[in-house]
Amino acid sequence: MTIPYGKIPWLMATLLGGAVDIGLPVAVAATPGPGVPWTIPEWSASASVESSYGFRDNLLLSSSGEERSAFFRGSADVLMMRIPSGPWDYSLLAQAAQTHYFSGRTVTDVAQAWLQSDLGYRWGDSWKVSLPVTGYYFDQVYDVSDTEVERLVAELRGGGGMVGPLMRWSFHPRAWVEFQGTGDRKKYRDGIYDSRVHETVLRFGWVPTSRVETRWSVWRRWRDFDARSQYSAAGRELPGTHLKVRETEGEARADITWDEAGAWKTVTRVGVLQYQDNGSGYFNRREGRADLEVEWKGVRWFVRVRGEARRIEFDVQTVGIGIAPPPRLKEEYEAELRIERKLGERWTLCAGYTWERSRSNDQVVSYTVNEGLLGLRWSWEK
Repeated sequence: MTIPYGKIPWLMATLLGGAVDIGLPVAVAATPGPGVPWTIPEWSASASVESSYGFRDNLLLSSSGEERSAFFRGSADVLMMRIPSGPWDYSLLAQAAQTHYFSGRTVTDVAQAWLQSDLGYRWGDSWKVSLPVTGYYFDQVYDVSDTEVERLVAELRGGGGMVGPLMRWSFHPRAWVEFQGTGDRKKYRDGIYDSRVHETVLRFGWVPTSRVETRWSVWRRWRDFDARSQYSAAGRELPGTHLKVRETEGEARADITWDEAGAWKTVTRVGVLQYQDNGSGYFNRREGRADLEVEWKGVRWFVRVRGEARRIEFDVQTVGIGIAPPPRLKEEYEAELRIERKLGERWTLCAGYTWERSRSNDQVVSYTVNEGLLGLRWSWEK
């Protein structure tokens, strides 16, 4: 998926922060025989390594003259969790991935990695406070023309860290509310987008039945750039000014298990975002998105199909020339198919296909990407 540069750490924090909720494996001792004491291990651990070969037909997200290349991708993830036997719990999650393009001329390697440590404490059955601490690194190609006067696709390399204490109140057996405040420091190799980000999020969860879980989330985000300047309404940089951005985002999510065996599951998300700068409003935009994921899991087979659509409308930026040029508009679509077949206790054969389409009333920023791969994963769990 093409990710605007400002959402890289937010997306990582979202994925990592939900690691426990999405059902990553937790090991529990098997039922003991007669006369054998029941024991639960204090720690659970899992790890996996995956390697794959594939082909991508547009490395630079270009509307013409695409770079195409076969690639090799390797990834690994490790999860360690302390099973709560008292008020304290702890988890450590590490993930890394690197892709090498054999025929890439402009881009030959991309990579990303993140590490999160999360310490939690519970008061009774209703209250929990935790402290997630996250570090991340990225070296990837991103479409950053949402915030530039001209078409710009850049290979961004950098990293950062964030800390965000979180408090959850389970005020009902089927409902909870949580609040989190996060501070994030982002550093890029070229320094252009270096910034400090402060974020608050309020989430509400409700589980009406054992097969349905719903969540509503609202974010407020303040982004303070170190060196970027404001722009005039005509798209000219204003030297001596200091760019700051405020974002307001909302999301509704529903996770549904459709059968008693738990073979069929869907995840549905819809969201909106308002992006506002502290100057002329040149960067102001409104986004709407919808995402549907369908999963089927058998004894040896796993299939996931996912589709996403996003629409971005700019308030000040226009396309073309004339007396009343139309406002700039951008639409993004993505579809993904993932198929897995277990070969044994440790080994799984994987295949995947991803399609991306970005289109706009400015044809220069429109492009299509296709990617397919075939790989093998080794996993371990204790």
